[in-house]
Amino acid sequence: MSPMTVYLAKFVGVYALLAGAWLYFRRDAAVALVDRITHDPVIESFVGVLRAAAGLAIIIAHPYWDNWLAALISVLAWIGLASGLSTMFLPPGTLRRITDRVRFKDHLPLYAAVSSTLGAALVLGGFIE
Repeated sequence: MSPMTVYLAKFVGVYALLAGAWLYFRRDAAVALVDRITHDPVIESFVGVLRAAAGLAIIIAHPYWDNWLAALISVLAWIGLASGLSTMFLPPGTLRRITDRVRFKDHLPLYAAVSSTLGAALVLGGFIE
């Protein structure tokens, strides 16, 4: 396994664990942040730029698909790039409609659990290797 895969598994995994914990324990702050982002086109575009940049950086630095851990990191990077570009180029208000459609506020504990589960898988995979 490449050293970059191990590093990114640890880095992205710990971040996802922290993000999941933040979503769960600071629900009001998470809902307020998403509400602010989705109602301000400038912030929405900026978040899209950051997500696209992070996804692209990982895609360029990590062109590996040779095991489950590398593939998971690569898939998450491509999702980050695609969601960032979508946020940048879709009409203003689209992100708000998406968060309303997926009922972000109602399903926040589920999204926290998904983030934490992915984070735990990545951290375990990164530290076991």
